[in-house]
Amino acid sequence: MAEPVRFQVLAPFPELVHGISDRTFGSIHPPEDGGRRRLAEALGISPEALVPTRQVHRDEVVVVPGPAYGCWRGGHGADGLVTATPGLYLLGYFADCVPILAYDPVHRAVGLAHAGWRGTLLGIAGRLVEAMERNFGTSAADLRVGLGPSIGPCCYEVGEEVIAGVRSRLPEPEALLRPGRPGHAYFDLWEANRQALRRAGVPEGQIELAALCTSCHVERFFSYRREGGLRGLFGAVIGLREDGGDGERR
Repeated sequence: MAEPVRFQVLAPFPELVHGISDRTFGSIHPPEDGGRRRLAEALGISPEALVPTRQVHRDEVVVVPGPAYGCWRGGHGADGLVTATPGLYLLGYFADCVPILAYDPVHRAVGLAHAGWRGTLLGIAGRLVEAMERNFGTSAADLRVGLGPSIGPCCYEVGEEVIAGVRSRLPEPEALLRPGRPGHAYFDLWEANRQALRRAGVPEGQIELAALCTSCHVERFFSYRREGGLRGLFGAVIGLREDGGDGERR
């Protein structure tokens, strides 16, 4: 059976389920449900318990309550989800954007965000932390966060619109930009989101970067940029076990 990508920073918690698929699982996005089923099986959960994001490249973060989660699935778009309900497993879709998986082991709450360049400039990483603080009493100092496979600063060349946005919205923007072709620069999405988490109060040692570039490793991960828009999507999942971790640990 294929094994998902996991984070060491999230590994010590038997009550927590998390993982990120790669090409061996197949594409995750509907109607290609085979990939979802394979990822769920590898994580030891039911595919019916997956709660997907409705990604719109913004910064809204939505709370997923227990009894109403099925109703929320038909709701408006959001690139971030948080929950403290065991048995619900948050699912995001990716093919270059940054998966952000967060866990508060004190209040047993989880969060997931999809951070493309728009969401990064809007501060979705910080919004995820704020949503967990507001809804669950989370302290940012307790959070453990993984930043998953995504396009790296080695490959993410952007144009003038993104460059202008980085310079107008992010602190120390030149540290996030490296010269590219005329009118272009390489944007470090990884560092931009790491810095946003640090500004939100997450300790340095509790943030783990997968450091796997989807464009460099296109044989392993789907990459919208590398594959010219013709691609599948891989999935990132995080949630709390219904049995509180007393069952099989994965």
